[in-house]
Amino acid sequence: MLLLHRYAGLTMTLFLVIVGLTGSVLTFYRELDAWLNPQLLTVTPQDRETLDPLKLRDQLLAADPRLRIDYVALDQTPNQALDFAVQPQFDPRTQSEYSLGFTDIYLNPYDGSQLGRREWGAASLTRENLMPFLYRLHYSLALPSWIDRLAPGRSVGGYVLGAVALLWTLDCFVGFYLTLPRRRSATSAAPRSWWQRWRPAWRVKPARLNYDLHRAAALWLWPMLLVFAWSSVSFNLTEVYSPVMHAAFAFRGDLPARSTPLDAPAISFMQARDVGRQALRILGEQNGFSIEHEDQISLDRDRGLYAYIVRSSADAGRWGTTTALIDADSGVVRDVQWPGNEQTGDSVGRWLTMLHMASVFGTPMRLLVGLLGLTIAMLSVTGVLIWRRKVLLADVAERSRRWR
Repeated sequence: MLLLHRYAGLTMTLFLVIVGLTGSVLTFYRELDAWLNPQLLTVTPQDRETLDPLKLRDQLLAADPRLRIDYVALDQTPNQALDFAVQPQFDPRTQSEYSLGFTDIYLNPYDGSQLGRREWGAASLTRENLMPFLYRLHYSLALPSWIDRLAPGRSVGGYVLGAVALLWTLDCFVGFYLTLPRRRSATSAAPRSWWQRWRPAWRVKPARLNYDLHRAAALWLWPMLLVFAWSSVSFNLTEVYSPVMHAAFAFRGDLPARSTPLDAPAISFMQARDVGRQALRILGEQNGFSIEHEDQISLDRDRGLYAYIVRSSADAGRWGTTTALIDADSGVVRDVQWPGNEQTGDSVGRWLTMLHMASVFGTPMRLLVGLLGLTIAMLSVTGVLIWRRKVLLADVAERSRRWR
């Protein structure tokens, strides 16, 4: 057990330091990105209504036929610019996708004027690219694109972090077990209770700072460390997460994918939004919840479905999960999803995501997650220091034995 814990920690150290430190910063991603790039992300509030994001989407597509926009954020605050994530269309002349040189376009929601563009996640530490780059570093190590092309269909960096997260999850249980008190010796002079023998593991003494910080901090924050480890597996290693969770919990079934991705939907974004509004209004009336604000609408071309998502009074997090899935060809509502009709596995997965993203319990939770990111980095570093000290002591002991 001890060897497994030790070498698992050494294997994970660099990756956990990276994700811990970047995750601590990303807890306040939007605020920091807006502070660094006010010219892109903020606007002056005005005494009039903002323009319809879907109409602005149509204007962008009409102005530049090279673009495809399959996701639109519908929730707007008075001083926030509209961010349109764009993808390239297929160029029949070159038989490949257009080269755009950017992935995001930012518009003023009051007049539709363009505030700027950027390539989200570009490997750069400039003010414009810093936060997106840290985000990409956090979830996929920001590896060069040619590395991902070695494994089509997935992110190599994400796969590596998924494997590390799985190892981290297992190590959570091994590390916890190693803190438990050993069986009491029969020759023990003063018998102590089990808790009295375990209590020192929860304390930090200056005389052995590294060791106690590593052990006590991990114990105090163990439930959250496990949540973050296993939720990281869910993000990056679904081939492990899904079988384990489906064996333990019941899930709602997913609608199947089409035989070929949908190219040109018969139903427009606006029509799908109208259908979704009516479906979720009726759903709320029937189940006693209200719609607080629209969140987003997106087109899943693989399944041929629009997902119209709102935040309702039934939702717990900052972002909505109440959803209407609309057939992009017929306009028929194929499914409605909200916290009240989830299976246990869906609820567990949703809470894992919300806790990982610090989207519940307000600012205190965001501060806790920021602190947790720093703690993860600290645990990794102190683990290496403890290992190094033991190696040095073993080396000294071996030399002493040889000189006897």
